[in-house]
Amino acid sequence: MSGGLEPAVVEVRSMPEVSEQETFEQWEAVVAQAYVPLVVTPVRSGDFRARIVQSRFDDMDVSTVSASGQHITRIPRLIHEPDEPILFATVTTHGRGWLSQDGRVGEMADGGLMLHVSSRPFTAHFDQHWGVVAVQVPLSQVVGASGVASDRLPTAVRFPPEGAAGIVGRFFCGLAQLQYTAPEQAAVLARHGTGLLASVVQLAAGEVSHDEPGQALTKQQALAYIQQHYADPGLTVDRVAAACAVSRRTLYRLFEDGGEGLAVLLRRMRIERALALIRTDPTRPLLSIARAAGFVSERQFYRAFKREIGMTPGEFRTAHA
Repeated sequence: MSGGLEPAVVEVRSMPEVSEQETFEQWEAVVAQAYVPLVVTPVRSGDFRARIVQSRFDDMDVSTVSASGQHITRIPRLIHEPDEPILFATVTTHGRGWLSQDGRVGEMADGGLMLHVSSRPFTAHFDQHWGVVAVQVPLSQVVGASGVASDRLPTAVRFPPEGAAGIVGRFFCGLAQLQYTAPEQAAVLARHGTGLLASVVQLAAGEVSHDEPGQALTKQQALAYIQQHYADPGLTVDRVAAACAVSRRTLYRLFEDGGEGLAVLLRRMRIERALALIRTDPTRPLLSIARAAGFVSERQFYRAFKREIGMTPGEFRTAHA
């Protein structure tokens, strides 16, 4: 769905003529269509109701979900290559639950904001009726805009509504409501959604940017170009600079904050893509993965992977088989 259109509404509820198993199979299919494939099981038998209202804004989805108690699991066999890794940000509007990912468990409650990613297993559990505003954006865009590697993202950590993350959470809650009354205005505001999520990640990682407004605009333009072309082995600094109408020196200066640099950013984005491919296709040749992730040679891929992850691609594949 594009910004400016009415939100898509889907409802599932138990009925006497439909078995509980059929109801949850229907709900699983709805969830897979709106988000990613998940295993969903009820926490108790009886009446079940669930509703999703979803709006699409270019590369970002904003939806409201309300449902009866359930257990949700993203198991490894459901994570496969065609899926572009997604960052989810959820704001709990009512009810209480728990989210687990990357060895952490966070409480979903009272307007708190929480992050998790689709490229790694996670579980969520709600005993009673619950509701969230859910935002989903490509993970590579947030990694690129924030400069924070995906393995350093604060997944399954609750950000309270009182701080900066709470302001961002309220922005998305308001955006979901605005789509009903002023979809064109909502579409304009939604353009800033990915940047706001990147700011939350930067704040959590202690990497707040101090760019001047003009520099920030050029940096965002460069990031957008890199995000679009990072899997191209022919992508060079000169090409990015030409696309942004700046010099190589200016481009390097924009990405030198914190000692990171443009080369590190590009390497992280390519490694993130390679990690997703290794996890989801255990039989794919590593040379094929290297090329699909934007590396010019298998040797370059091995060196970059070991520098970023601490082990070779083969060792990582064996450890995560």
